[in-house]
Amino acid sequence: MYGTITIDGAKNSLLPIMTACLMVNGSVRLRHVPQITDLRQMLHILAGLGCHIHRQSDTVKIDVQRPTTHQIDATAARQIRGSIFVMGALLARLGAVKLPYPGGCSIGSRPIDLHLNLLRQIGVKIKTSATTITATYTPKPKRRTTVLTLDFPSVGATENIIQATTLGCAGNTYQIIGVAKEPEIVDLCNFLNQCGAQITGAGTDTITVTSVAQLHGTDYTPIPDRINTGTYLIAVTATGGDVILRNVVPAHNVNLINKLKLLGAKITTSTDTLHIIAKRRRHHNFMVHTAPYPGFPTDLQSQFCVLLALTHGRSTITENLFENRFRYLPELIKLGAKITIQGNQAHICGVTELQAQPTPNLCPSAYRVPAPAVCTGTKLNATDLRGGVALVIAALATKGTCTIDHADYIARGHQDIVKDLQQLGANIVALP
Repeated sequence: MYGTITIDGAKNSLLPIMTACLMVNGSVRLRHVPQITDLRQMLHILAGLGCHIHRQSDTVKIDVQRPTTHQIDATAARQIRGSIFVMGALLARLGAVKLPYPGGCSIGSRPIDLHLNLLRQIGVKIKTSATTITATYTPKPKRRTTVLTLDFPSVGATENIIQATTLGCAGNTYQIIGVAKEPEIVDLCNFLNQCGAQITGAGTDTITVTSVAQLHGTDYTPIPDRINTGTYLIAVTATGGDVILRNVVPAHNVNLINKLKLLGAKITTSTDTLHIIAKRRRHHNFMVHTAPYPGFPTDLQSQFCVLLALTHGRSTITENLFENRFRYLPELIKLGAKITIQGNQAHICGVTELQAQPTPNLCPSAYRVPAPAVCTGTKLNATDLRGGVALVIAALATKGTCTIDHADYIARGHQDIVKDLQQLGANIVALP
């Protein structure tokens, strides 16, 4: 693969930033917003709560005077995990929220106990049923700092409690200990501070929020998507090539970059670009453990596993966050990958190449396909967003042709992965 691509704004930043707009009295303009299904669903949820949404190219304007309801559209909320972020924002703005349990990719149980426990610590009253969560909150003036503790650095729980405490009785101070340190947390706090919030400590394990009475509108550009950045770095390393990635923050992918360098990739960085040249991969054995930031991201585990499957050596990936993250592995094994699973570990013996069923010609265009069977080759099944992207990388590096079913999962995090990869010279098409 050869060429240059530009990375969009981070989905995992934009979801909580969009819900935080519910607390703003005025207008917010968000830049570099990709056209992906998760963000479209979130905008649909906000519109149902009384926000006025206007989109032009990659800029979204969200106007909020005051939300008109505290009840979330059940159908939309069940489509995305990020719907849970509405909870903290509406409790802060309206003092009440009713929503169904959030949906999203089936990568594990992802319980919301941490969210609810933190909210209870500030006095939120919560009732749950088999299908819905109902919560009410009336903040009271406090003379002393309220100390909150998080047993595990959950990104979602951290983002929810930040929003729930940003608005309220002006001057109330909350010290939240054990929070997540992901760049997306810092991005949310930077956005809220730009709207008039008083938040310090983002990026450390203790965040302090001093409540304010009101937030004002702003114009904001979120950080680039570090997971998509990492995905393309892995894809180039797996297939070979010379690619420049623009609109990136190299520091957000240091863990991955160091591993790719061990495999022989040459990577140079500037303030907002990454240049990767990948030729031959070195033999290497890895012991990879997924962990909260700055550890190795669970959202890059499946993509990196594809790379290890094509790298001579014996490696082990331990998935510490989501129990269903290995659902893509049977699809890789179809292509000849040598991988065994034991509990939360994948043991990988690298092979020289992966092979798919031969197909005479990959269809040159989605609009010139006489029948889907023409492009069949080996059929692979995407079961979630990141696993689906991993299968795309595997297909690009495989001898033969692959067709990936349920590719709509991939659209949850990539605006147009087919166009991006075609731009780099990949032989890939989207079937109708």
